[in-house]
Amino acid sequence: MTGPTPTRRAALTLGGGGLMALTLRDARAQSARAMTFVTPFANILAFVDVLNAKGGGYFEREGLDVTIEQGRGSAMAVQQIVGGGALLSRTGVGDHIRASSRPGGDDLIAVATISQGSPFYVISAPNKPIRTPEEMVGKTIGILSVAGATEIVLDVMLQARGVERARVARQVAPNSPAGLLLIEQGRIDAYIVSAGVPIALQAAGTPHVSWNTDDVAPIPGQCYIARRRTVAQNGDMVVGFLRAVKRSLDDMLADTDLSRTLANLRGFEIAEMRNAALAPLILRNEMQFWLTAGRENLLRNVPERWQRGYDLMAAAGFATAGGRADTLYTNDFVARALA
Repeated sequence: MTGPTPTRRAALTLGGGGLMALTLRDARAQSARAMTFVTPFANILAFVDVLNAKGGGYFEREGLDVTIEQGRGSAMAVQQIVGGGALLSRTGVGDHIRASSRPGGDDLIAVATISQGSPFYVISAPNKPIRTPEEMVGKTIGILSVAGATEIVLDVMLQARGVERARVARQVAPNSPAGLLLIEQGRIDAYIVSAGVPIALQAAGTPHVSWNTDDVAPIPGQCYIARRRTVAQNGDMVVGFLRAVKRSLDDMLADTDLSRTLANLRGFEIAEMRNAALAPLILRNEMQFWLTAGRENLLRNVPERWQRGYDLMAAAGFATAGGRADTLYTNDFVARALA
């Protein structure tokens, strides 16, 4: 009897290697610890911090099986954590500060800050521009969700400029360039959106006026929150999550043409990805908010920025006056993840 031909021997060898690789992957999958992460809204490129970590296998390499659920507003993301529906959530720092002053809110803690600067912009039409909170009096401003991050930042900006909130109407508007149609129809006069929208408008050559809300109310943008008792029991999972995100962020920042990053995101349904020329522009713009406080503070909760934001929130009645922001966050998990 003759033995296998060289080609067949090679095939058998590859087959055995493939079986071994498959077995190892299955073993890792079975040993991975499951956790749920909630985003404030449907998948957008602003959430590339976790989407790339998931799509690029960073969570898997930390032994985590992360399910990313899409929220319906930043307030809901907070509620998911309070109700025990997820281990971690991304939400606005303003949302977290506000929630901390409500029943059950003292059980929440921020374990990292992903956007050190505000990711929100005010958009209006050039023929009827709104460039300051004072110019919003008697107008209707679009927000992404009721009682969510954009409405909070709107109220804080009005307070900072001495404008009565009751003199500014609100209406839910889309987080997309389509909001300009509502302005043209006279249904709103301006709207507050995430950073990708003005980039899309600029790329399309659509006339508009935009400015960042940090110009009036500098509050750290977005953080990861959890329940204190939950992270106390699952601290190693939180550290693994942050370690995976940090490595993901570092690789994206080093990805000069963003080709690897974009490849990692193809498994997700992201509307902004449909425009191949626009997606890299939105991503690069988003990355700047990670670095607002410097590369050395990537993911860290920066005390002075948090306290300044807290004081603005307290002045608007969303937090206890004279309170300390450092009771609302911890850098312990970030320190362990970066060690």
